Amino acid sequence: MSIIETDKIDALGISKDGKGLKLMLADHLDWENEIKHLTLLQDKINAYLGFIEMKQYADIYPGVTFKYYVIDVRFKYETPESCSNFFAVINPQLSEYKIRVLKNED
Repeated sequence: MSIIETDKIDALGISKDGKGLKLMLADHLDWENEIKHLTLLQDKINAYLGFIEMKQYADIYPGVTFKYYVIDVRFKYETPESCSNFFAVINPQLSEYKIRVLKNED
């Protein structure tokens, strides 16, 4: 699984405290083309948001209610400032839905 497979969740599990759903997103691409990379990242995160919104995790965790969600993005390459800026913009917007997107450095 990878960032380019927007129809798949790369990995998921329950948080250590048992209250959250953690979704891991694997990003193996370099940042040679930042705009294309950020677009792919946005598309994959949007797919994860749809997965959360539609409660598709209920097939895997039936009867479990989560208090929060974490999308943990695992980058192979060091991220540019534009990626940090992207996360800084989306996280406040997602906080009202109890969703946080983290980079592997966070």
